Amino acid sequence: MTNDTNRTTEGVVEVAFTCYDDWGVSISTFGAASFVTNVFHLIIISRMRQLQDRPYRLILSHIILADIGSSLFLSAFYSCLPGYYSISKSLRGFPFVSKVVEWPLFTSHWIFLVAGIEQYYSICRPLLYESSRFIEKRSLLLVLTWVLSFCWSVERVAIPVILRSLPYGSLTAFDFGDLLVRYVPLILAAVPLTLVVKELMRMRQMVIAGDRKQSRRAAIFVMIIYSLFLTFSLFDLIMSSIAKFDPTLISFTTLRLRNITKCLYGIINTVIYGFRNKAYQREIRRLIFRQA
Repeated sequence: MTNDTNRTTEGVVEVAFTCYDDWGVSISTFGAASFVTNVFHLIIISRMRQLQDRPYRLILSHIILADIGSSLFLSAFYSCLPGYYSISKSLRGFPFVSKVVEWPLFTSHWIFLVAGIEQYYSICRPLLYESSRFIEKRSLLLVLTWVLSFCWSVERVAIPVILRSLPYGSLTAFDFGDLLVRYVPLILAAVPLTLVVKELMRMRQMVIAGDRKQSRRAAIFVMIIYSLFLTFSLFDLIMSSIAKFDPTLISFTTLRLRNITKCLYGIINTVIYGFRNKAYQREIRRLIFRQA
């Protein structure tokens, strides 16, 4: 995600931070803005009475938490905070810190898979929703997404070190497996969400009750932010793959834009939710006027 390394003439990897130049300041600022926006977003979501008893709020909260973690780590990475900077500046510390920065981002991939399946039951199989083992265990599954994603982030640092003593093909195979572990869940989420789209198209010809209307509204929002996240992620995947196999093909500006798009996503999906939800807007006014 960050890829802030270059090679000196001696062939030694040198960490090249950009936290004090224009790009570093921009990324850190966008990250801080995304962090503040999503913290405020989480507060409003937690106060909305319409979501108090709806399972959808749990999914939405985890999506927001992933955005908060991603923007916070990214902002800290480029702000050169004392301690954080000294660890990252070392050759051993940089790989670990860079992978931890990516941890909430790739946790989102698994969260969207859980969200896609949850929406499938909510829209396509409403009669099985309450009795489904998946729905019953979704809280545990969401916690596991964080735990397993963190474990894999640590493995992404340790395994390449071990594989350096083996033939070059071993490291290439690991890189390919790493991409599968991180991106397949995100792509698989398209399967249940596609079925949801088909069902929603059928529901347009029907008269539906209030609860179903809320479920329909929630499903539409999940599909919107999933599409947005998938677009940014595939752009990042393509740029990462090109930079890994031939860094000369990707400009420095393009590498930095990849990081800014992640922060922009965290802001845009909040704006979309607020724009589409009148109750959300009322809760913002209620919060502001109480504090005025």
